[in-house]
Amino acid sequence: MLRAITSILSPPTSPTSPTFPRPPIEIEMSTPVRPVLDKKRHVDYWRRCLTTPLPSDYIPTDLNRMTLGCFSVGAIDLLGELPFRTSPEDRACWVEWIYRCQLPSGGFRGSPATDLGPLRTESNAVWDPANVSASFFAVATLVNLGDNLERVKRAELLSLLPEMQRDDGSFCESIVDEQQVGGRDMRFLYMAVALRWFLRGKEGEGCSDVADIDVQRTVAYIQRAQTYDGGISEKPFGESHAGMTYCAVAALSLLGRLDESSIQIDPLVRWLVHRQVPFERKDEMDQDDWQDILDSGSEEEQVDGRKIELGTDGRPLWGGFHGRCNKKADTCYSFWIGASLDMLKKLYLIDINANRRFLLEKTKHIIGGFMKLPEPEGVPDVLHSFLGLAALALMREEGVNRLEATLAISLQAKERLMALDWWAEGRL
Repeated sequence: MLRAITSILSPPTSPTSPTFPRPPIEIEMSTPVRPVLDKKRHVDYWRRCLTTPLPSDYIPTDLNRMTLGCFSVGAIDLLGELPFRTSPEDRACWVEWIYRCQLPSGGFRGSPATDLGPLRTESNAVWDPANVSASFFAVATLVNLGDNLERVKRAELLSLLPEMQRDDGSFCESIVDEQQVGGRDMRFLYMAVALRWFLRGKEGEGCSDVADIDVQRTVAYIQRAQTYDGGISEKPFGESHAGMTYCAVAALSLLGRLDESSIQIDPLVRWLVHRQVPFERKDEMDQDDWQDILDSGSEEEQVDGRKIELGTDGRPLWGGFHGRCNKKADTCYSFWIGASLDMLKKLYLIDINANRRFLLEKTKHIIGGFMKLPEPEGVPDVLHSFLGLAALALMREEGVNRLEATLAISLQAKERLMALDWWAEGRL
């Protein structure tokens, strides 16, 4: 985390039934052995991500090292091994690294790469602004590491959040030359609301003497982003997307506004449940290979590619989630969808066993971590590995700590924060 990165088909018929429809083609029913999470292998994967250079593919993400570090630390915490497989010296070093990324005016940068140090002046500070995403990941990582946040410039960062809020209720990414920079993205809104919850204390209602965001405008923006099909887009009149839906649902939950007065819940639940799709044989093929079969393959090959394997209960053995209609099932959506349903108290509506098998038998990698897609040449990556593990935590996987769905951190980490005197009292 701290080193330079040179190497780190139809949906169910109703939202009240988790069963898949019967597929057009079935193959022999089977009851394979229940898959097991290889906890040691996953811990080893995350330790390598934290302590050794990441693969060269990560070079373009050098400015996002804070994000990669948050996922890596959070994963080891979810696996319950942070006190045992990392040393006190390492954890203290990581805390200091994060505070090194704190800006003098408040907020955090995503990497030391933009730290101008003694060369920083008013004129060149525009190249090193506070970033809402980096600030969220920095604070979340400190919470995971058990830091008391007393060195965080809380008043400054909290004061920055209303400056980042636009008139329509959305949030920008950064403030540069007193101008709001960055698109209208539900992710920025969620991270701003999460920072508010982390840093104000008292469930986000503390620090009354510090300027607050306009909560009603925030809720109104989310309301306008809910689409005709029940899902939520990044902005009004956009396409429903599972990741944006999670951000909106989590933001409403953290604001204490996740109810029918703020959002249409029944259509939302229906849209979420319908994102689970049965695994077909073609899902393990390279996209070009499958396209060749569609273009010039035999009817038998095309039929075989669409086969779905069922268990003895007549239900698909593997069922992942996609984030938008007509897309492939992707590891990360097991979290975005699962966490959204968990906050809505509707997680039981999905086929949990099929999703668990999809993660542990189709996208889990032999070296640890999870791949984005169940492809033969796929490799694990930091984002999908964390979200795959977080999805298993939601499903109460043995050996994995409970997850706080609204913040994507362990329940233990959240409880440590809430036990701090300043947080419980809601003061600076």
